[in-house]
Amino acid sequence: MAVSKSAIHLITSRARKVSAWQPLAVRDFRWLFIGQGVSLLGDQFYLVALPWLVLQLTGSGLVLGTILLAGTAPRMIFLLVGGAASDWLSPHKLMVASNTLRSLVCAILTVLVLFKTISLWHLVALAAAFGTLDAFFGPAVRAFIPAVLEKDQLIAGNSLMQSAEMLSKFVGPSLAGLVVASAGAASAFGADTLSFVFVTACLLSIKRKQADEAAPALAKGSLLTSIRDGLRYTLGEPTLRSLIIIVAVIEFAFAGPLTVGLASLANTRFTGGSKAFGIMLSTLGGGFLLGTVLASALKRSRLGLAIFLAALTLGTCLTLLGLAPNLLSACLLLAVIATVGGIMQVLSNVYYQTRAEARMRGRLMSVVLLCGFGLTPFSYVASGVLIKINLTLVFVVNGGLVLAAAILSMAKMKEIDAGPLLREKATGEV
Repeated sequence: MAVSKSAIHLITSRARKVSAWQPLAVRDFRWLFIGQGVSLLGDQFYLVALPWLVLQLTGSGLVLGTILLAGTAPRMIFLLVGGAASDWLSPHKLMVASNTLRSLVCAILTVLVLFKTISLWHLVALAAAFGTLDAFFGPAVRAFIPAVLEKDQLIAGNSLMQSAEMLSKFVGPSLAGLVVASAGAASAFGADTLSFVFVTACLLSIKRKQADEAAPALAKGSLLTSIRDGLRYTLGEPTLRSLIIIVAVIEFAFAGPLTVGLASLANTRFTGGSKAFGIMLSTLGGGFLLGTVLASALKRSRLGLAIFLAALTLGTCLTLLGLAPNLLSACLLLAVIATVGGIMQVLSNVYYQTRAEARMRGRLMSVVLLCGFGLTPFSYVASGVLIKINLTLVFVVNGGLVLAAAILSMAKMKEIDAGPLLREKATGEV
């Protein structure tokens, strides 16, 4: 099957006909958007209440780190399994199952905290269960979006979904903190439980439940075979492989500097300490939100050029951030970084969603998530090592990595812009 134009070109050439809010007119997407927005807000209650509870029980940062690791490690381990299960069961079924089980985990946690019978082994086990279930939900929801929207609506739809995520991260922690302070951790966990119940109801209201009506029947073979086929499919396409590498390098280069690095800047260079750190984080949140909103207005079809310009801008700004003399200049650079990053995130997600066959989307998205999420701990460690040498070096070295990614994106620009649609090599399509 010959393909003369890329799917991204077909999408963006019609984008001018799609307003930023038009996807909400689609009933099934509206339910998905409302449910995911409530879910993301509820997650902030969990993320704030859990560390607070652990510190109240133990006062130990080491114990807190161990419990957070218990939630993070299973998510990394099971992401590929979650992607394979999404393609095998259908994303909708997996989202409903994952969400229902997460509500049960959160309900158990709420009851244990409410009756003051919680212990450390409970927290470790429940955090691990929560992380595992997240690994199944993440690829499924990203793979399901193209099932409820037309291709020309995907940029606006992804922009709305990611705007909801950024808004929840911007508003949620403060709201969760007020709930924990006034009503206790049990109330925060209870609110998260109710959010999961509400989301499950939204998912069950969706009528179109298959990832693609034309998709083949359930994949056959073992789970390991399914994962292997997903890796082969995802990494066997040169243009997609290049984009995944580029995005993974950029995410690695920013993870450490935007956490460890910013905290060190606030503590050693800028006046205000924790207040300055909070201002910088708020600037990041607002910038990402702006970027995801602006992405819906883009009309250009040349993703390769957009990625090159974005990487060039990000690398330059990250390098300059290490030289920022004061909080104002740092916030200006962070605003640019976050806005460009938000736009890039939307466009790359649309690219992944439209270039893969429906039956492979879950596995593709799991590889994408793993390549970004799995490198984050290593970025933290690398940044910590560099900080011991010189604080500015953290930003300069990582800025150099992003500029290297810009050079790679420039070399692959034509391939990304004009590459054919992905297809399963085993089908014999040419």
